Amino acid sequence: MIHPYYALPLRLDDVLRHKPHPTCSLPQSIAQNLYLMLTTHFAESRFDETFGCSLWDEDFVTQSTSRWKEDIRQSIETSVLEHEKRLTQVRIRVELTDQEIELSQTNRRVKRRLTIWIDGLLTRTNERFSFQRSLFLAPLSTE
Repeated sequence: MIHPYYALPLRLDDVLRHKPHPTCSLPQSIAQNLYLMLTTHFAESRFDETFGCSLWDEDFVTQSTSRWKEDIRQSIETSVLEHEKRLTQVRIRVELTDQEIELSQTNRRVKRRLTIWIDGLLTRTNERFSFQRSLFLAPLSTE
């Protein structure tokens, strides 16, 4: 079966040269869109200022409270429900942990790690969908 969704990143230079753009499956497309939501701050996207989540705004705020985790979870949930119509029965869970990172043999650093789980059903087929991603905080970065 041919995958009907374009893979990220978009390679418009290839499209302009009439080369085929890489494609992906429905679950891969949804996962790419969810990752983009998590790593985009509000008003960054010109086509929709509500695309993204509040993670960027809350990055350096004290992250040890359960209220902070719930605020982030609700922001992600609102964004997913608004911008990812290919999923239904969406459930989101977030977990905040400390992780020691070895910068060199003698230099180590502890960073806050936010792990996000997004589960739901594919609207088209009613199949289960699961997405999990971890991000480091203060400053926000990927693994």
